[in-house]
Amino acid sequence: MNNHLIPVLVLSLVLAGCSSQGERRGVNDSIRIQVINSQLNTYFDDWRGTPYQYGGQGRSGLDCSAFVANAYRELFGVVLPRTTEQQASAGRAVAASKVQPGDLVLFKTGFFDRHIGIYNGNGSFIHASQSKGVTRSRLDNPYWQRAFWKVVRPVNLDN
Repeated sequence: MNNHLIPVLVLSLVLAGCSSQGERRGVNDSIRIQVINSQLNTYFDDWRGTPYQYGGQGRSGLDCSAFVANAYRELFGVVLPRTTEQQASAGRAVAASKVQPGDLVLFKTGFFDRHIGIYNGNGSFIHASQSKGVTRSRLDNPYWQRAFWKVVRPVNLDN
């Protein structure tokens, strides 16, 4: 009878170890996401209102892809390509339902025109808008809903 109890005990310990590992990973993911969101909000507050300038890359004006590239370099030490089209391929596609703070959100705003921002939680994203400069917008805004293209998670932020 004792011989039957040992495999059950070993299996129980293995399964218990797996579940607590998963719980720790979930907690670590949650903390990581909160830290990223906090960093993005601080970064946004620092750049809010900076005017849009096509091809610009600094405080006097910048475009959407420069805003994203600057944020990733400064916040995460990640060097992204310079253009929106290149940034669209700088990670793996993620289902819109799985978007997390730090993910890149991309839009097709015209036949050849593309736009990019950084998701920062609660249905909003930060970006450099042609009309408002650096701003925060909602994904459920009808304009952005119509233009939505995809979500990309840069490899360096992927789990």
